[in-house]
Amino acid sequence: MTNSRPLIWLMVVASTFFWGSNFNAGHAIADEVTALTAAAERFAIALLGFLLIRLFQGKAESQLQPRDMLVLLALGVIGVFGFNYAFFTALHSTSALNAALIMALSPMVSLLFSAWLLPVKIRGFQYLGIIIAFVGVSLVITGGNFGLLHIAIGDAWMMFACLVWSLYSVGSKKFAGHVPPLQFARWTVSIGAVALILAALVIEEPLTTIPSLSVSTHIILVYMATFGAVFAYIFWLRGVYALGPERATIAFNLVPVFTLLVNLALGTVPLPLQIVGMVLVLGGVLISSGWRPRYSRKVAS
Repeated sequence: MTNSRPLIWLMVVASTFFWGSNFNAGHAIADEVTALTAAAERFAIALLGFLLIRLFQGKAESQLQPRDMLVLLALGVIGVFGFNYAFFTALHSTSALNAALIMALSPMVSLLFSAWLLPVKIRGFQYLGIIIAFVGVSLVITGGNFGLLHIAIGDAWMMFACLVWSLYSVGSKKFAGHVPPLQFARWTVSIGAVALILAALVIEEPLTTIPSLSVSTHIILVYMATFGAVFAYIFWLRGVYALGPERATIAFNLVPVFTLLVNLALGTVPLPLQIVGMVLVLGGVLISSGWRPRYSRKVAS
């Protein structure tokens, strides 16, 4: 894969768009399908996608040691099974935008994990950018009325999803940094998919539910599997490996912005405060990533 920094950032932003639209998609089908069944179908499709990529890839991959397999097993259960079960469960009782806001807290959580697990020192400009982005996200979601936020059951599930996703991102760098991103993604998705399917078979009735779902629900799940899982995971993990989790995860602040933009495309007009919030989010992401205008870089040099 390319090491071009602008292209890597583009891949990270694309993955946040896929995930941002996933909140809208998941919320749209929440009333028709239960959490484990939805997650199981989504990742069964995603698993097929990764296996097809491997089939056409053809080249040899890294030899995994027993320790690597244990790490991948843990990360697959945490980052794929844990996150997706919490994600679909949350969307049954909270809004897409509220869920996206909570996931935007991932940079803060990931920075804490990075400071603990990796040789990472949190710098002042990162604190500043994260605070600005968090304020922007809060404006986007609440319309300026911060009192609207409360810890409901759906919000609590999304907080758990945020926690396990951040641990998955940082853990991939700490414990599996030597495993190529595509190989890592395929293994963790495969493990998570198997766990989701087994859990669905034990707890729910997917073999009865899935055939009765509407065509539109299957189409949404296919989108969430191909773009929101296969391409998003590949792009995101490439960004994590190239940029480091403490930087790549900051772009997660774009997720609620894309969720809002999808709402706009569906006919929901944003308030002026929501537009201001999007500007703050983008500004916070740029500051936290260390970006400076070209002029200031020339002056500094």
